[in-house]
Amino acid sequence: MDQNQSMNNTGTNEKKLVILVVEDNAINLRLITAALTRLGHKVDSATDGQIALDKFRENTYDAILMDIMMPVMDGLTSTREIRKLEAARPSAQRKRVKIIAITANAFEDDRSKFFESGMDFYMNKPIEIDELIRILQL
Repeated sequence: MDQNQSMNNTGTNEKKLVILVVEDNAINLRLITAALTRLGHKVDSATDGQIALDKFRENTYDAILMDIMMPVMDGLTSTREIRKLEAARPSAQRKRVKIIAITANAFEDDRSKFFESGMDFYMNKPIEIDELIRILQL
C-alpha cells in the first residue's frame, strides 16, 4: 500500500485525495474541510471562483468541490475556465479533475447548467458526507 492509500473501516483500500473546496460561506467551508481532513484527504480552499482558478493554475487536484453562487467569479464560470486550461495542456499532462457542484439550488434546469459548464456531479447543501465519499471514489 502506498503513502496515498490507507485502510478504511471496512478493510478496503481508499486513496487519499488532494481536494480544492471552493466555498464563500466560512461555516460551510470549515465543515466541509474538517470532514475531508478527518477522512485523511489533503484540503485546499478558495472563497471565490477566481481564487479557485488561480490555485488550479498552480496546483494539481484530484477533485474540486465548487459552490455555484459566489462573489467575483461564480462556480459555473470558474468551471468553464478550468476546463479550458485542462484542454490547453499537452496531452501527456492532461488529466480531467473531478468537479462537484455544491449548491442549495438543484432544480432540473440548474443541473443542466452544471453539466454544460463541465461539472461532473452535483450535491445539494447541506453536504451528505457519505454521498460525497461515494462520489469521490467514482
